[in-house]
Amino acid sequence: MKCVKCNSDIEEDDNFCGKCGEWTSRGYNYLKANPDLQKGKTTKIQNRCYALASIFSLGILIFVIMFLYQGRNIYKPFIYLKTEIQNLATGYKHTMIETNNKYLNENISNIEEARDRIKKDFSEQTWLCPRDNGVMEIENSLEEKYGIPRVVLCDVSYNEATKIAEVFAKMNNLFTINYNLLTNVTIANTTVKDAYIAYFQPIYQFVNNDNDINSYNKVNKTQILLNSYYYLNDNLLSKNLNDVISNWYVLDATWESIIAHELGHYLTFNLYLKEKGISNIMLVTKDNEQELNNVIREYESGTFANSLVNKAINNYNNKYGRVVSKDDFAKSISNYAATTTDGKLNDFEIIAEAIHDYYLHENMAQKSSLEIVKVIKEGL
Repeated sequence: MKCVKCNSDIEEDDNFCGKCGEWTSRGYNYLKANPDLQKGKTTKIQNRCYALASIFSLGILIFVIMFLYQGRNIYKPFIYLKTEIQNLATGYKHTMIETNNKYLNENISNIEEARDRIKKDFSEQTWLCPRDNGVMEIENSLEEKYGIPRVVLCDVSYNEATKIAEVFAKMNNLFTINYNLLTNVTIANTTVKDAYIAYFQPIYQFVNNDNDINSYNKVNKTQILLNSYYYLNDNLLSKNLNDVISNWYVLDATWESIIAHELGHYLTFNLYLKEKGISNIMLVTKDNEQELNNVIREYESGTFANSLVNKAINNYNNKYGRVVSKDDFAKSISNYAATTTDGKLNDFEIIAEAIHDYYLHENMAQKSSLEIVKVIKEGL
């Protein structure tokens, strides 16, 4: 007897072909006489489908319940894994906070809304951070005490956050700083890992920078950024700054005192805007855009900083009966203060390093530093 499908030899009492599985006439008759066998096969397949559907539905239900309970935290393990891979690839820690976000086509009508938009940008990111209650208290304290809209020390250790807070406290005691222009102090990643330790950025166009000013107001951030390469990596923080960057900053400089240097830049910027009678650079409207652009260009030209340094040098020479050159004046503060670009000294850095020196040594700072501090305090 042959199979009707593959022509293989089969026995007369076979229900199907052993080679291709085709049912024989005897097999069909057997199924016809026993319909429950086919029904049982169908039911088994259906039961499997029901089981799989139930498992899938249960999985979705569990995910929804966990999302309602944990919120976005449910994604944290995946985000941490991504960050750890990045850390391992580069050999140092990164933060999950982005400080260079930009937004377009947003309606911002007043300064309060501008401030709230800056807060929102960071609030939408800080859930990514492993939150240390002690660090959160320090962030909140800095915001409340000095009126800074957002302080984000994501991933910074409690010990390091404490030292950072101490810098702000001491600087405020030394200068009674008005922080109304500063929008945020934030840990940040850099494209080049050691591009800076900390960085004062007077203007960062944050909202509607590419929009027509006649349709949308714009929002600027004025920020101090702390490089994650340094402030998140204990192997660097455990070393003396001068062992890593030798003979550059003022004597006794530390990783944290660099923030005082950046606050020196902020003081210069604050003093300049005070003399110009400008109290708002955060919200840019069609009525003030041109004025603000002109003011920022003039500030960046360095003429104001140059006038402060020249005044301090004149006071120094008159006080001590000497004729000290600007180059020697800067060198007496630090090598950083004496750096040149295209053969010209950077007056902004001379001022910032003088304030850095005063932060560390107060009245024992270099005489040149004290003369600059005197000029700054007179202006404030």
